[in-house]
Amino acid sequence: MSTLLIRLPQEQYPLVNRFYKANGHKGKARGNETVYVVRDSQAIIAAVRLCPKRDGWLLRSLWVAQARRGEGIGSKLLREVMAVSEHRPCWCYPYDHLEAFYAASGFTVRPADEVPDDIRSPFEAYRQKGTRILLMGYNNHRGSTEPR
Repeated sequence: MSTLLIRLPQEQYPLVNRFYKANGHKGKARGNETVYVVRDSQAIIAAVRLCPKRDGWLLRSLWVAQARRGEGIGSKLLREVMAVSEHRPCWCYPYDHLEAFYAASGFTVRPADEVPDDIRSPFEAYRQKGTRILLMGYNNHRGSTEPR
């Protein structure tokens, strides 16, 4: 079955929010974000949000429909979104058991003191609550995560 990557128009964000809810995820797309989805002929089967930050993006809510996990859809979505992310720095807070998944697409664990405050502060707040997450940054093809 073929799939299609789509940058979702803002007026369709309720569709991705319903997808997240139906698949057990609490995330919600907001108006200032960029949302990409993967669709098959039937429906949305994966989604991710890029939240704008002062020095780049925060990747959030990468989610694949339960019935479609293990097919490589999430990896493909991540690679394709990073290819069109305007070569701006990108960070994420994956659960620690997902380190290898994100590393396979070019993300590396970053020390909190080496990222902008608007990335570091929420990360540290999640960690203080006991959330087992990592702080990872994307290594774009230019070899840097410094602002351009």
